[in-house]
Amino acid sequence: MADTILASLLGMVDEHSVGEVAGALGESKQSVSRGMQLAIPALLAGMVRKCDDPDAFRKVLDFAPAGSRDVSWSGIAKGLADPNSPLISGGKRLLSGLFGTSENAVTSAASAASGVKPTVMSTLLSMVAPMVMAFLSKRVGTEGISGVCSALQRETAAIRNALPAGLTDIIWPRAATVGAASPVVAQAVTAEKSSSRWPWALAILAAALGLIWLFSHMRRPTTAEIQPVPSGTASRLATETDIAKRKLPSDIDLKFDTGSSKLRPESQEQLNNMAATAAADPSCRMKVGGYTDNVGNADRNLQLSQRRVKTVVLALVSKGISPDRIKAEGYGEEYPIADNSTAAGRAQNRRVSVGIAQK
Repeated sequence: MADTILASLLGMVDEHSVGEVAGALGESKQSVSRGMQLAIPALLAGMVRKCDDPDAFRKVLDFAPAGSRDVSWSGIAKGLADPNSPLISGGKRLLSGLFGTSENAVTSAASAASGVKPTVMSTLLSMVAPMVMAFLSKRVGTEGISGVCSALQRETAAIRNALPAGLTDIIWPRAATVGAASPVVAQAVTAEKSSSRWPWALAILAAALGLIWLFSHMRRPTTAEIQPVPSGTASRLATETDIAKRKLPSDIDLKFDTGSSKLRPESQEQLNNMAATAAADPSCRMKVGGYTDNVGNADRNLQLSQRRVKTVVLALVSKGISPDRIKAEGYGEEYPIADNSTAAGRAQNRRVSVGIAQK
């Protein structure tokens, strides 16, 4: 299956690009990586909102600076040294066109969630915006706006899950809710202009019914509201207590062929089940470790293990797991679990181990 838009863009944020941007900003690689990984879903979320109006979607793409279709992280990082850089100034116009009056709120929320200073987060958003728009523009050239919007809308759940709640609420404001003290009391009553006693009678009746409803619910036994969920059975009545008590799955080992970073088909179901458990419980954190056998050069094996980890992390993100809930590292030939002198042992060592635990 082809990579999603979100996974493809996150995949462009590699160690080299993070290093270049961090060096240009004078910030740590770790903080810049968090900021970049948060900026991408935030920008995609803004574009999802624009999909309701194709003209607005196109207008935002048109804000992209000239030449941004071939933009690179190196080019953007170099542009930071130029106060008149068209890429950076174009990125700022993109943010304004995308978020409007919510731009400062988006920047502040992203800053708080990533731990990056607001001024740095604003710059990161301005840097990432041309990259995101260039990627989407290329897709529009082959699929049209309707095709790209359809793809983005299918990824809405994954994009939302990649964002902290505070930022999600800014980009997707929650609809105002009506007070729910009672189904009867919550209804609006239009007063009549006459001096009839009916409005008073209706008000008294509504209040009485409301009290009856409230009293009956207060007396309802609370133990009936929490029922154990059978293992493997979906339930609409599951509560946070149920999720917290749910037995977490054991660690799984995903297998790879020699020299390959492509996940084998038989591991897909295991990964799906693990992702579903983590997505259902926001307190869960995931650890992904990549390993190889001892065939070949140790340095290349280390790089191969890192590519295998990246494959799994991108798959988890595409299934709605926020990157900040995943700790990942490639170990190369280290920590074998079987004898590398046999073919069967080497096959067991070519793996990515995925673990899940509650925070």
